[in-house]
Amino acid sequence: MKLEYNKDMQKNKFKMFNLACLVLSVIFVLGILWLWKINNNDNKSKNTKADKLIVQFDQLKKISNINIENTNDDIPKEINLLVPFTSQAPLKDWNQPWQDACEEAVVLMFDAYYKEYNLSPLFARDEIIKMVDWEQKKDWGVSIEIEKIKELVEYYSNSLDVKIIENPTIEQIKRIIASGNIVLTVADGKVLPNPNFRNGGPEYHALIIRGYTDKTFITNDPGTQFGNNFEYNYDDLMNAIRDWNDGEVKNGRKVILVVQ
Repeated sequence: MKLEYNKDMQKNKFKMFNLACLVLSVIFVLGILWLWKINNNDNKSKNTKADKLIVQFDQLKKISNINIENTNDDIPKEINLLVPFTSQAPLKDWNQPWQDACEEAVVLMFDAYYKEYNLSPLFARDEIIKMVDWEQKKDWGVSIEIEKIKELVEYYSNSLDVKIIENPTIEQIKRIIASGNIVLTVADGKVLPNPNFRNGGPEYHALIIRGYTDKTFITNDPGTQFGNNFEYNYDDLMNAIRDWNDGEVKNGRKVILVVQ
């Protein structure tokens, strides 16, 4: 009887030992799973943050091409905002009203940039005609000063709030562009050094300033079919900026139009 009792005791001890090992194994496995979960969640959090940064960077690239290398100021060294382009003669017909439709073309590009839509030649033609018809009802004539361009922008966009800035500086224009806004300006076309102009260039002109490099302003110049991303040296464009001034363009004010 004593021998059998000892055997039962040994069996019970063996069972207890096995149970203890099983419990320890379960605890060990659960510990490993817990550590894996913490590490995995941390990696997911890091990956999520990285993904968000990548998305934000991709969105920024859609807005503009930016070079911030070697920048000694608080604005990018170079920037070129993505502004839809149309010439003032979308179908390459340079008869009237297209010959004098630069103001309407820049208003259309201005609106397209802020409302984020593209410009096909047929659409641009139809929209320019709408603006010309509206102006003719107001008896404005074919060339209009900056105040009337402002009124045209507000009428056509039905949402943009714009203001006129007199005597802008190069630095001021660059800062406006660096903030993500484009600049609509008017100019003495005879002074603008554009080799694509005919007959020495238009008497009065309008264009969009969309970007800059270290030496030039990047424009959408509707005066030719080659005006997309056309570059003017800083001084050349600044010297040409002039308002209509009742036809005395060379004595016109230096003005630009921007979103408030």
